Amino acid sequence: MKATAPLSPCAIKICRGAATCPRAVTDVNASRDIEAVIARSGWSGFLHSEVGAIRHHHQFRVAVSSCPNGCTQPHIADFALIAFARIGLSPKACTACGQCVTACAENALDLEGGIRLDPSACLGCAACARACPEGALTVPDIGWRVLLGGKLGRHPRLAHELGIFDTGDAMTVLEKVLAVLMARGRAGLRLGDLITEMGREEFDALVRP
Repeated sequence: MKATAPLSPCAIKICRGAATCPRAVTDVNASRDIEAVIARSGWSGFLHSEVGAIRHHHQFRVAVSSCPNGCTQPHIADFALIAFARIGLSPKACTACGQCVTACAENALDLEGGIRLDPSACLGCAACARACPEGALTVPDIGWRVLLGGKLGRHPRLAHELGIFDTGDAMTVLEKVLAVLMARGRAGLRLGDLITEMGREEFDALVRP
């Protein structure tokens, strides 16, 4: 009988289209930063001491998506990053051609009375900036939407969004999430269950950068 390799304490899924997908918001590969934070956290030793042999449901699951399409299934991961393009507006350059409005699947743009963006509707996909022929829409900065506590199983939970952060602050959130999970968790407890027990407001306050 062939022996199976032991499971890692953490399972990381990185969007493979970051460098080639036309919808990618960024080509940044955050895997090294994530792996470094997890290694420093002591998560591996903690999990081995709590459960011994690691099974799939024990793993801390991380997903990184390069656009809001979320091919890595970020909404069911313990910790997830979704690339977010911060859109810059140059109203004087806008000719009201409407190509950005057509490109925006979220109906976040309005040309009436000059170009306007509804930030509450925008998912930061940058489709509008790619479509604009005049450079009236640009991407001056890229951030990450940080999602926490997603899981499948008997009692599934969709991850909730903590906010939009740069890479450094997102890694600080990950570090704090692991610290809280190790301090307050127990064998086999998923992050989403801990968030439910503690209450989202209390948990979020502890892990914000």
